[in-house]
Amino acid sequence: MRGVRLLPSASRPAQAWKNGGGVTREVARQDDGAGDILWRVSIADVREAGPFSHFPGIDRVLAVLEGRLLLDFGAGRAPVLVTPETAAHAFPGDVPVSGTPDGGPVTDLNLMVRRGAVRGAQLRVSPGLSSLSPNPTAARLLVAAGEAQVTCGGETYTLGRLDALLFAPGTTAPVLVQAAAACWLVDIVPPADADEP
Repeated sequence: MRGVRLLPSASRPAQAWKNGGGVTREVARQDDGAGDILWRVSIADVREAGPFSHFPGIDRVLAVLEGRLLLDFGAGRAPVLVTPETAAHAFPGDVPVSGTPDGGPVTDLNLMVRRGAVRGAQLRVSPGLSSLSPNPTAARLLVAAGEAQVTCGGETYTLGRLDALLFAPGTTAPVLVQAAAACWLVDIVPPADADEP
């Protein structure tokens, strides 16, 4: 279907973290006219505890696809536990935070958006059959934690583990998801709509 693009996990090269502490694989991104990130979605494997990279002017939303991750923001705040069953956790990309795997390796899904220019959110889609209402003002990304069949506009797409579908702004067809494991729906509101309520 026009406006829908399959993004296979096998096509993503590993990239070093900004702080040198590991690797991530970029799923999709859009830059502004100056070459800076407008929004970016990536998947990272967290094997050991360590600080997150510092991203001035960026807001982040983090979901966990596999494992359990403790986010520590310091300053006497209790750590936040993020798992595949919890909601995604939003936080500024320019505050100190470290992540600690709890009980084994973690695979997480990161959304980064340029503060004041773009808004973003992540929504967990439960296993089984789900119908997603259109959001034509947003770029949307559906990331599968396991196998899934996705139907949109009369076409069906087969997703394997960590494969994704990118829906361009303006896509109005309903989306039907049949998934063996949870999926995550990422919505990115384009710059022209960023100031709308």
